Amino acid sequence: MMLSEDYFKDKIINCFGDSTTWGDNGLDSGGQSISWTQTLHRLIPFKEVRNYGVCGSRIAVCEDRDDSFIERFEQMDTEADDVVIFGGVNDFQHDVPLGEKNSMDSHTFSGALNVMLTGLLKMYPTQNLVVITATQNNFVHPTKNYPNTRQRNACNLLQEDYVQRMKEICASYCIPVVDLFAQSGISPFIEGHERFMPDGLHYSQEGYQRLGRRITGLLLPYLL
Repeated sequence: MMLSEDYFKDKIINCFGDSTTWGDNGLDSGGQSISWTQTLHRLIPFKEVRNYGVCGSRIAVCEDRDDSFIERFEQMDTEADDVVIFGGVNDFQHDVPLGEKNSMDSHTFSGALNVMLTGLLKMYPTQNLVVITATQNNFVHPTKNYPNTRQRNACNLLQEDYVQRMKEICASYCIPVVDLFAQSGISPFIEGHERFMPDGLHYSQEGYQRLGRRITGLLLPYLL
């Protein structure tokens, strides 16, 4: 693939997500300075890479927080060329109902996706919009018990059920999906990969760099 060196020099990308986009390392010492978005910017010379990551944010609206994707996406700057949405693991871990595929109920995972995607398509009618599935997790929280990728949550659902629904809904809008659940190249279930995911969910600086390279490689074709 041959591109002019100037192709991205005037382009802006919005990266919207949860703690993985923000840059949480699970050790209270992370932040946007180590996020995968930094590696993306280093590898692709955008004019600006905006980070809209919020730790713990779910896609669906929930009673205990007011920072869901639904409640935040309209706050993004509309002056952007590319928009990337990356999330879903918090919905799985906090037992958000999957809902019907065509639902518009923002308190369900499916409904929230439909509301958000239709809203984003109106906000960014000519821009590139890409969705990224959440990566696999084997989260070990110091005080709380969350299901990992291989366990069912209180809704009797696996994380993969949320991933598959996300892919199905995106397909109905012809929105491309980068499937990091299957293709991140990092697994919390592989011995030795704790160097990349210290707590089984969030990434170390080395992990974010590795994740950022993978995201960049998979994302690039959709940014042209």
